[in-house]
Amino acid sequence: MQACPVHTDSGRYVQLIAEERYREAYLVARSPNPLASTCGRICAAPCEDACRRGWIDQAVTIRPLKRFVTEQFGSESSRPDTLKSLLDDGVEYGCSRAWHMSCLGKTASSKAAKVGKKVAVIGSGPAGLACAHDLALLGYRVTIFESLKNPGGMLRYGIPGYRLPREVIEREVAVLEQFGVEIRTGTPLTEEYNLRSLREEGFEAFFLSVGAMRGRDLNIPGHEKDGVIKAVDYLLNLNSGYRVDLGDKVVVIGGGSVALDAARTAVREFYQPMEEIELTAQAVVGQPAMD
Repeated sequence: MQACPVHTDSGRYVQLIAEERYREAYLVARSPNPLASTCGRICAAPCEDACRRGWIDQAVTIRPLKRFVTEQFGSESSRPDTLKSLLDDGVEYGCSRAWHMSCLGKTASSKAAKVGKKVAVIGSGPAGLACAHDLALLGYRVTIFESLKNPGGMLRYGIPGYRLPREVIEREVAVLEQFGVEIRTGTPLTEEYNLRSLREEGFEAFFLSVGAMRGRDLNIPGHEKDGVIKAVDYLLNLNSGYRVDLGDKVVVIGGGSVALDAARTAVREFYQPMEEIELTAQAVVGQPAMD
């Protein structure tokens, strides 16, 4: 549990899955995490790094198990009403921190004096969505302001659709809207429309989650020349619907998630017929394509 940034009791939901108690497993996974369906696909899985089974042979594949239960009961499933159980009944071992969903319903009544106050969340990436989710459950009137035309931030514009289907993002956002969160897309803050303007509209608090949508330059000669493209910029443009001309040969410098996303996206988009893409992507990055 300590390895997870939101303290998900992964050991508990893995045990419940082993016992074929899938609905309860989902509730344990979802209670601390507003974006459980998303994390079941793209989380860096620090829980697997900390898994003690890895001392013997290899760690339990915890992230795919989370995806398994979210596909059955999560926002992308045909049974999203399961979520109501967390607010109505709670879940055993599902509430270990004050921000866990099964705890928020209990604390909301103690915050009655604050219910109805308006909060502006600036940015609709994962931090903004999570903040809006929890504040809405506590009774605040939350509005998200997003400069781009669709919510999701880097979930939508930085991560390729083959890894994180856009439908999953839309379903996660729809849950927030069901909780009463308003989302204003295409509404950037500017010199003219700023925090002062929002105060005049009655907002009393602000959560700034403007994201990390810039890549880093290499500290080497030539990094500014034509043909040198930051992987983040490449993915942002491609996921926004623009075509990026990469020429005939591409070198990707780096081996992290963004580098692999850029390499695999380039293979899929430009360099091989569709029937050869998965095999080529596997050869390029040394791991199976996550379709």
